[in-house]
Amino acid sequence: MAGTWKGRLEILGKTEVLVIGSGGAALRAALSAAEQGAAVIVLTKGVFGKSGATYCSVAEIGAFNVPDGAIDPEDTPDVFYQDIMDAALGMADPRLVRILADEAIEAKEYLERGGMQFARKKDGGYMGYRACFSSRARSHVVQNHFQPIMHTLLRLAAQSRISVMEHTAAVDLIVQDGACIGAYVLRDGTVQAVLAKSVILAAGGGSTLFRRNLYPDTITGDGYAMAWRAGARMENMEFLQAGIGLAWPQPNLFGNQLWQMMPRITNGEGERFLARYAGGAASEAEIISKKGGHFPFSTRDCSKYVEIAVQSEIRQGRPTPRGNVYLDFLEADFSEMFRRNPDFKEIWQLTYDRFRELGVDLYREKIEIACFAHAINGGVRIDAQGASTVPGLYAAGEIAAGPHGADRLGGNMALTCQVFGKRAGAAAAAYARAVGESCMRTETAERERERLRGFGSVSREMCRRLLEEAQETADRTLLIVRDQAGLQQFLKESDMWLEQLRTGDSADDRVPLEELLSLESRIITGRMIAMAALRRRESRGSHFRRDYPVADPAFAAPYGFSAADARQGGE
Repeated sequence: MAGTWKGRLEILGKTEVLVIGSGGAALRAALSAAEQGAAVIVLTKGVFGKSGATYCSVAEIGAFNVPDGAIDPEDTPDVFYQDIMDAALGMADPRLVRILADEAIEAKEYLERGGMQFARKKDGGYMGYRACFSSRARSHVVQNHFQPIMHTLLRLAAQSRISVMEHTAAVDLIVQDGACIGAYVLRDGTVQAVLAKSVILAAGGGSTLFRRNLYPDTITGDGYAMAWRAGARMENMEFLQAGIGLAWPQPNLFGNQLWQMMPRITNGEGERFLARYAGGAASEAEIISKKGGHFPFSTRDCSKYVEIAVQSEIRQGRPTPRGNVYLDFLEADFSEMFRRNPDFKEIWQLTYDRFRELGVDLYREKIEIACFAHAINGGVRIDAQGASTVPGLYAAGEIAAGPHGADRLGGNMALTCQVFGKRAGAAAAAYARAVGESCMRTETAERERERLRGFGSVSREMCRRLLEEAQETADRTLLIVRDQAGLQQFLKESDMWLEQLRTGDSADDRVPLEELLSLESRIITGRMIAMAALRRRESRGSHFRRDYPVADPAFAAPYGFSAADARQGGE
């Protein structure tokens, strides 16, 4: 079909370190590798500098956690370490958490040396707050979400020896003799190869599997799918961050600090419904008060009833005409809050201005909210240097597992991208220096040719229908509320979706291969989430099983698996 190659596979390029992705983790990894003297190619399927989750602003502010004592004098790396471990509920790697806590200050200083300015208060001090699951205020505020980080890294990249391939989508990793030696790419409708001595996966997450998500459309789980096919060990895929967001007129994250104002939530008929879903376990005031501790859904406290109730009311109750529920601050006493907490007033103003830009007045209007998928806390299992279990393959950013667990501190993902992006880049450069040139054999390329030939001629209508079915099923079975029947249903239906991608339906109006591969990646990402969630017969952190609603000590360790496990009959 269109998108495969007819004769000999063309080699588009060769390098020492190949970085797949162009967000915050990818750029930091590329810079680190270049700083070690390595030749680096950055591969992005979009426009360089304007692709990826780091660039896409879905909130008025971003948080960057640094235990430097600038916001709370009693904060230290040791306190930070313990906060991460407490949030992880046994699911994070202590070695990686220790690295993250100890190297956070240096990561911030690197960005500031590059020209980045974190938000400041009127008195000149750093603006900050206590973010999700934290015991101390250490989240340094980044205005306009994380775009300032991108702008800083792009300036530094322009001064380095980094080559960029835009509009070039990674199709698969090239694995030969058990090691990763590059990637197959799709460019201008033709499959080619980029050979490398080492590869860094930093392609972001995969939450566009869900209809309601806080991600750009280009983030489709490609990295998870490629790592899975390459045989990398995956871990913690069941821990998906999801939470309340503005549903109209456009998605926007609803920060945990806003719950301090005790907003009111009502359905399409103006009824309060939170307490009804709690079944007497907590009052509405208790539920909303606890929600002030964290944006993401978590089973650790009664705030879980916010997402459970909102998701259930939308799907089975009385939603708004647009299919959401209402939230408002019409009864909130802002004057009293501003008097008691002046720092909140400055952050609230940023929030208010952002929502006004979106066409919503938080002082005077009800807003429409829903549950949105956000980041995945798991992915490719890495060691302290960012290395996966496949020699020559490294990972950084959201795609990497280990620094996070069942819950993740707000403000830690941006930090993790910088700390482990740096480490992965340096390690990949060192690995490249130690290995010789690899010559890709004909049989290696032929395996990929046969895989791509397996895709049928899929019409645009069929591709659209399969995506809608996958997202609807994912929303129903994987987002917030899970149970055995729903998880098994997702796996069963995903088998059918993958088969339909291979059989096709028409030779006319067929979609490009890149769209089929993006859809396949979403489905494979969903399968990994479902497999891990099915195996974890308990509720822990962001993973909630309606049929196993409490935590079980028997599952107090991360669950890791690979494609080899699945082939051998493992869950």
